Amino acid sequence: MRGASSLRLFRSGSFRALWVGQLVSIFGDRFTYLALLALVVERAADPANPARELAWIPIVSFLPAILFSPWIGALVDGWNTRTTLLVSDALRGVIVLLMIPAADAGGLPAAFGLVFLLYVVNAFFLPARSAILPDLVPEDGLVGANSLATLAGVIATILGSWLGGLWVERAGWRFGFALDGATYFVSVIALAFIRPRDVGGGPRLTAPRRTAGGAYRALLRDVAEGARLALRSRPILGSMLAMAILWVAGGALHVSVPTVLRGHGTGVVSGVGGVIACASAGMVVGTLLLAAWGRGGSRAWILGGSLAGAGLAVIAFATVHARGAAAGAAFLVGLFVAFLLITTESTIQRASLPETRARIFALRDFLARLGVVVSAASFGALLERNALTPSAAVVLAGCLLILGGAAGALWRRGDRGREGAAP
Repeated sequence: MRGASSLRLFRSGSFRALWVGQLVSIFGDRFTYLALLALVVERAADPANPARELAWIPIVSFLPAILFSPWIGALVDGWNTRTTLLVSDALRGVIVLLMIPAADAGGLPAAFGLVFLLYVVNAFFLPARSAILPDLVPEDGLVGANSLATLAGVIATILGSWLGGLWVERAGWRFGFALDGATYFVSVIALAFIRPRDVGGGPRLTAPRRTAGGAYRALLRDVAEGARLALRSRPILGSMLAMAILWVAGGALHVSVPTVLRGHGTGVVSGVGGVIACASAGMVVGTLLLAAWGRGGSRAWILGGSLAGAGLAVIAFATVHARGAAAGAAFLVGLFVAFLLITTESTIQRASLPETRARIFALRDFLARLGVVVSAASFGALLERNALTPSAAVVLAGCLLILGGAAGALWRRGDRGREGAAP
């Protein structure tokens, strides 16, 4: 019954337009990532070891959010959200299309500069998309609307990664950028049908505007306060540490997996696209399994088991060369990561008071972006200097996850009786 109720939201033309726009846009985003990967492999200083260039992808992708999100979020609060969505998507389409002549003329530095600009614009789009949803559906439909929006992202990621890997490898990186640019303009057409006053009527209330300096000071206060609260609560601290291990391992995998796939005799672009699609499918299955059977287990054991299971799957990915092994390992990694993400989210929510949750999650999100950037840069430098082989970096990431899982299991005693208590 709940699923049928959520599907009724599609009767709203505005919600349907937002959902279709996101489905198409996220589908195209997979092509841009894979096209950038193909460009890096083609133009790297050392095509046999493109670790340095691969490390720049997460750096230019995550830095805009680290540097500008606090100010941009405060700015978007005072803007018309529908206009912000339309202008942002149109700009993103233009930027992606410009990557083709920019890469031809200026090589990788020009392409990375435009990727940085793309994610600056993305930092405007994301808060506007979140802010407009309550204006499109009734309040009792928000959970269903967010679930359907997540579903659109999952479907688009699986299909976009799989098809993008195949098509970009055959047609080239220019095709990938061109297709993603086109999907942004399709999204603009869909978003133009949004009418934010379909629900509730009247103008949307906006928060008072803050200066850029005020926004950054607020972020620093929230992060510092979140750190203080996390250090005082074993469940929160355990969840943060588990996620920190995942971020570090993720940075290592980003710069090493493409080269490992090449060593397996798989095309780099099609291989990465297939790995992302399989991992996304694993996350869907993991989410469903945890929703059905995960309520009775100890959260500490779920965290520890998820880290260890993901670590074993990562090591299998690097060491087992049998046909289909990479796809199976990626699926298992996605399944265990879903367990980890959902469990840490619910643990933090249960272990914190409502008035402190925003600060704790602000700390988590800030550290997530920073952790991926630092890890990717560090492992990229090690791989570039041949201090590690790509396979060794993947195995090291897997071992780190397994050690984190063992430590998480030891956290069980602190997990008891504390999750409902506020710091």
